[in-house]
Amino acid sequence: MPLAPRQKLRYSGRAMARWWILLVLAVFGSGCTLHYSKQALTEAVEPSREATFISEEDSGLSLLSVFQVSEPDHFAVLLARAKRRYRCARMHSVQLDFYAEIWLIVSFPIARITAVCEPPAMTPTETNTSSVGALP
Repeated sequence: MPLAPRQKLRYSGRAMARWWILLVLAVFGSGCTLHYSKQALTEAVEPSREATFISEEDSGLSLLSVFQVSEPDHFAVLLARAKRRYRCARMHSVQLDFYAEIWLIVSFPIARITAVCEPPAMTPTETNTSSVGALP
């Protein structure tokens, strides 16, 4: 018995629409994160009781991981912005985290710093509301 000739596979309009939706979801839904981090080496300083952890971040945009539309701010810019925003007299134990959310077409490079912020010394006439209820 001879074999039947191969029939051409045809999809209906709805089946093709489903395939396109699945393809788009697979392309845009699959992403990964690449993470690497560096810690600035500073002298060993014991933080004061009023010191707090702070964080500042910025992101950029890259197309096809080749064309940089915008880049995250530089380490020094992030430090200056955090020092101004949190009113730090001094910052130490600074860590720079750089990671990229990579999707197939676009990626978002993100730079973030984390540091210990020492508040400015207060004069005796100022009241320190942040230490209310703190242990002696």
